[in-house]
Amino acid sequence: MENEIRERSVEVDGMTLTLLHKDGKWVFPLVTYYQHGLGTPLCLALLAYVEDSNEFESETVITVNLPGAERSAGCQFIDTNNNGEEVLDWLMLYGLCTPTGRYAVSGFCKYPEVDFYQSERFMKQKELCDRYFNFVD
Repeated sequence: MENEIRERSVEVDGMTLTLLHKDGKWVFPLVTYYQHGLGTPLCLALLAYVEDSNEFESETVITVNLPGAERSAGCQFIDTNNNGEEVLDWLMLYGLCTPTGRYAVSGFCKYPEVDFYQSERFMKQKELCDRYFNFVD
């Protein structure tokens, strides 16, 4: 488990991006949206930086879309089933979210809900991604 904040900046295609350290890799948090669910549900994916090619590859999707589960605006469920419980600690370490204390259950899995909109860092990342990477109608 990461217990200290480590960041670095890289320039990719003329754009300076801030990377965060997770499990021995440098990752870019990509804020995007799921296509199904009430209110354009948030999706947080991590893209791993590949230094040799100065490009990114898909690392993991941190959130899970549960269209039938009730959630508040700016909130989403964290996929601890595929990312482990420690992913929640990592998100909080970097100030990307605040746990709400609520959970959703799907199958045999229990997913914690977090509020992303309470995080200034998340909102800045969302603004960056919406401006340069998301093409939502």
